[in-house]
Amino acid sequence: MTTTLPPVLRLTDVVCTFGAVSAVKGVSLEIQRGEVVGLVGENGAGKSTLLKILSGILKPSSGRIEINGAVCNFRGPKDAFKAGVGVVHQEQSLFTNLTVGENIEQHRSAGGGVFGLQRWSPINRDAAVALERVGVKLSPKTRVSDLSFVDRQMVEIARAVCIDPSSGGAPLIVLDEPTAVLEHEETAVLEREIRNLRKFAGVIFVTHRLDEVLRVCDRVVVMRSGKFILDKSAKDVTRDELFQAMAGRASQVVQRRPARSSEGVTPALEVHALRGAGRYRDISFAAYPGHIVALLGSHGSGCESLMRTLFGAETYDSGTFEVLGRRATNWSIARAVKAGFAYVPAERKVEGMVGGFTAAQNIALAHPDKATIGPFLSPWRRDGVAQAWFDSLDVHPNEIVRGMSRFSGGNQQKIVLAKWLVSDDMKVFLLDHPHRGLDAGAAETVNAQIRSACDRGAAVVLIPDTIEEALAMADELIVMRDGNISARYDMSTAGPLSVENILEKMV
Repeated sequence: MTTTLPPVLRLTDVVCTFGAVSAVKGVSLEIQRGEVVGLVGENGAGKSTLLKILSGILKPSSGRIEINGAVCNFRGPKDAFKAGVGVVHQEQSLFTNLTVGENIEQHRSAGGGVFGLQRWSPINRDAAVALERVGVKLSPKTRVSDLSFVDRQMVEIARAVCIDPSSGGAPLIVLDEPTAVLEHEETAVLEREIRNLRKFAGVIFVTHRLDEVLRVCDRVVVMRSGKFILDKSAKDVTRDELFQAMAGRASQVVQRRPARSSEGVTPALEVHALRGAGRYRDISFAAYPGHIVALLGSHGSGCESLMRTLFGAETYDSGTFEVLGRRATNWSIARAVKAGFAYVPAERKVEGMVGGFTAAQNIALAHPDKATIGPFLSPWRRDGVAQAWFDSLDVHPNEIVRGMSRFSGGNQQKIVLAKWLVSDDMKVFLLDHPHRGLDAGAAETVNAQIRSACDRGAAVVLIPDTIEEALAMADELIVMRDGNISARYDMSTAGPLSVENILEKMV
């Protein structure tokens, strides 16, 4: 892109090391005003470290950062913000006890006001303008704790586009997997907003969805092992080429498993007219050993709440469900685990792991008997189990005593999976968006483990990230809308189905 203006961003030989580990190894990059650059790479490739450098959270060990031609040495996020860097992080950073308007104002002015006093009318008016720009109909007076996860993400995006650098140059907007929790309609809104951002900003768009990055971006940069190894125009690169650059290998073509008959087989889980007030109603289905049932629905459909009910994390008001032919009563998480249930939640950092524990300690949480000799904990046995799963799932870095919070999101997800896969007696595997935040290679690893669990006789109930994923994986597909089942398909007899067919039943 030819321009007489300095680049919005210029990185020159940026390095970031942690002791003997180099997370970023001499990267150089330029982004112009009006350009959307896709940044892709496997989990642990160094993307998150680079974004933390740009947002002022980390200081590079060496190298040069320029924003609109000015050399920057950020002492913290406030400096990055003042220079014109607006970031939507992968992990949300809103103050849940404040309103939407207050969060946007805090980000804009870093706690402005006169003598601690705020003028609420202009604050809420400006917030309403920012929300409208990203297509969200929320009141600025709404408390963030009352918002859904999706709405919170859209508020994060609204905060980022409020950047107004004092230098007068073009802002740099960094979107770190902003579509990971969004539905089809919200993703379309975001893509429209990115096109609007081109008018006045440079954009870094981080995503693991390769089709999305090719559709949205002007240029794509691939990062692997802390380095940029590919930088091409989006129109000159293919999805397979991106995958190979990211993973160092070609994408594997996975064939659907042959349809399995359930005739004469006792369901591992059978649900009858289950109802949770205000969440879902009259839900009935059966999950058979070796089969995958996919639940599809947009935000508010009831899928997530139903999944949590099946694991005992939420209560239900009426109806019944049976586990291996026996009616479940006084259902709870403890009873579910004892009955052979496993659950991978959508928000792994909040519900799926203990960040202050090591990876080995996390893997031993659900089934501690694997790490004991008699009644006593055996650290060497626990570590041996953890090491075996690290090798099997290709977790990076291969350090079982590393704290969970220090792994990338995709590697955390692999460890959360291992916590349940250690069981020899898994009956029902509940997975709520298991690919969220995973690169294409890690997603293949997860899919292989899901199929392996089926082959060992587990029934899988899956909330997939995409409709395409459901069509590729499921034996039965159940579509939910507004708490009801709006369609169901036996994939062995349903015939050809398209994304459009399913989307019509969802919305």
